[in-house]
Amino acid sequence: MSRQALALTAPQYGMWAAQQLDPDSPSLWTAEAVELRGELDTDALLRAIATALGACDALHMRYREEDGRVAQRLDPRREVPVQRLDFSLGAQGRLLAYGWMQQDLQARADLAAGPLFATALIRLGPGLHLWYLRAHHVALDGYAYLLLIKRVAQLYSAQCAGVAAPEPRDWSLQPVVAEDAAYRDSPQRERDRAFWRERVAAAAAPVTLAPPRPPAPSARSCRQRLPLADYARWQVAARACGVDWVAWLLAGIAAWMHRASGAGEVTLGLLAMNRLGSKALAVPCMGMNVVPLRIAVEPQASFAELAAAVAAELRALRPHLRYNYEDLRHDAGIAGTHAQLYGPVVNLMPFDRAFGFAGLVSRAHPVSVGSVEDLDITVSPLADGIRFDIEANPDAYAAPRLRALHAGLLQVVEAAMADPTQAVAELPVDAAMEAA
Repeated sequence: MSRQALALTAPQYGMWAAQQLDPDSPSLWTAEAVELRGELDTDALLRAIATALGACDALHMRYREEDGRVAQRLDPRREVPVQRLDFSLGAQGRLLAYGWMQQDLQARADLAAGPLFATALIRLGPGLHLWYLRAHHVALDGYAYLLLIKRVAQLYSAQCAGVAAPEPRDWSLQPVVAEDAAYRDSPQRERDRAFWRERVAAAAAPVTLAPPRPPAPSARSCRQRLPLADYARWQVAARACGVDWVAWLLAGIAAWMHRASGAGEVTLGLLAMNRLGSKALAVPCMGMNVVPLRIAVEPQASFAELAAAVAAELRALRPHLRYNYEDLRHDAGIAGTHAQLYGPVVNLMPFDRAFGFAGLVSRAHPVSVGSVEDLDITVSPLADGIRFDIEANPDAYAAPRLRALHAGLLQVVEAAMADPTQAVAELPVDAAMEAA
């Protein structure tokens, strides 16, 4: 790829615009750490990291305003410095490592000069390492992290086996940008715009479970790994309601919001991957969108009826998920502000997150999801359990309140499994969850 100027895709522009609201804020950094247990070939891993990250255009772009428009150009150096850290000398090595990561996440983001990422290999002890990757949200979304981790694992495993690695995919951003530009000039975009303008115009102000606050530089987390057997239970419960598990779980979140707030309409921010059938399917980049999912909650309706209503709303939204949220904000007159068109953001990740490093036991750990306006709920079925996390704006939610809300959501989900015919108003709620 040459150093020609490229336009930004709509998802990239959304993250660029968010950074401009507070240019010095580190809140748009994201990070994951891959735990590696076993006899690690350090040199092979370092080569794999350098090769995979060096091939990713999105990590090496530089953003500047040119002739009144924002453009991105590739830094041809494609440098991939890897820090080497050792926290194995003390019993608190893991705590020290995560403390270092949190400090690293406070780095100033410079989208014009870069870098847009940082990476490190951290030794915690004999046979135990963490590979840490931090990237700006303008470069990568959660699915992009998975593509990179899988490629590093693939390259490492091939080296350990002494065989050639599979040929790399083309990770150029040019086709992704061209596809986005074609959509922006298409009749479909105008249909999508009309759809969303009507939806937003009729919406009530989004309900949150705490007074709105500007996003903080970091998030407060409440994370839990549920038994994998729960995923099968969810699917059985969803089929009993005549819906898939995504609609069923979204109904559970809507019911939880209603029970905690008493609101008759809940608007969730639904993360949409928007990659199937797209040039971005195999390219690590920022491709995610978020759209407002409006859900009317009738207290006397059964949970099964609520789930059916959510499924119907999802069917109506699916043809229009490409219309970018930043454009929607512009249409609504709230561009350039922290105002939102939804309350909690929900990220359901049903795609395969499996990867394997030869001879090692590996697991990815979330470190930072980036900026959180209110609440971010992440649910991901994994090989060894279900990731069920809530990240919160720490200026809006104290730790005890967040723990109560997390427990309350799981309680509502369990009650919905036990009896989908019960009225939404009868689902469990406790005082700690209701507290302002």
